[in-house]
Amino acid sequence: MGRAVTSGGNSGTNGGQSGTAGWIPWRLYLAVMALLWMHTIVNISSELIENPPGDRDFPVWAPFTWEISSAIAIMIILPVIWIGYRRYHWRRLSLMKFAVFHAVGLVMFSLNHVAIMVGVRKVVYAAMGSAYDFSHGNLLLQLIYEGRKDGLAYLLFLAFFWAYDRVTELKPQAEGDGRIEVTTDGRTFYLAPEEIIYAEAAGNYVELHLAAKPLLIRGTLSEFEKRLTGFARIHRSRLLNPVHMKSYVATSSGDLRITLSDGREIVASRRYRDALLNKEISS
Repeated sequence: MGRAVTSGGNSGTNGGQSGTAGWIPWRLYLAVMALLWMHTIVNISSELIENPPGDRDFPVWAPFTWEISSAIAIMIILPVIWIGYRRYHWRRLSLMKFAVFHAVGLVMFSLNHVAIMVGVRKVVYAAMGSAYDFSHGNLLLQLIYEGRKDGLAYLLFLAFFWAYDRVTELKPQAEGDGRIEVTTDGRTFYLAPEEIIYAEAAGNYVELHLAAKPLLIRGTLSEFEKRLTGFARIHRSRLLNPVHMKSYVATSSGDLRITLSDGREIVASRRYRDALLNKEISS
């Protein structure tokens, strides 16, 4: 397998990772968006039905603006909530830390949701020759009112994410030659080493990055380094399966920015660079 080596920009030495590894799966995103827009349509029609033309104290375009601006805000923020859910998964944290993190996340979601939708509404109202007033003289009360609804929405999003995790969870397989046994959530899996793209330390766990989705396994990276024969240490918190290394770029800091077989990028620290390249040459 050929390797592309060029000089590149400084990516730093902190082992950062870029690419699309943390982006919300498109099927999950579309499923949530479908429900969101169904809810939006129902709310708009309810406003118009419950306020017939003769009794309506707002223009006909106003309910569309209210509901669509809220939906747009959620469309923008939802991927960020997913990234937080995956990066600070309950398997990585204690339940208390998980609850605290998402309590803060809920507040931040509500504030950003309000900020975006109010911004959109002000633009639309101005374009229609009117002015939009969100606070109605009591900003705190309005934030609490929106916060109640946003809190329920946030918990619903977490429930969707949890359900997606369960539906897409790998099914246990029969043991075969060369497979390693791993256990998570009371389930035992037998994985062929080539299924694992790379392994990464995550607190008291090791995250095995597979083509489908990652698995969080309780243990240390040192333990997995002994079990994963042929894997290369590329960072103090990361092991790489060289089979999945598609290309790499040398940075000005001496690190390697590696492109994997699935398009993701990870960084190999300069401390482990020579060992990785020697392993590649020997393989």
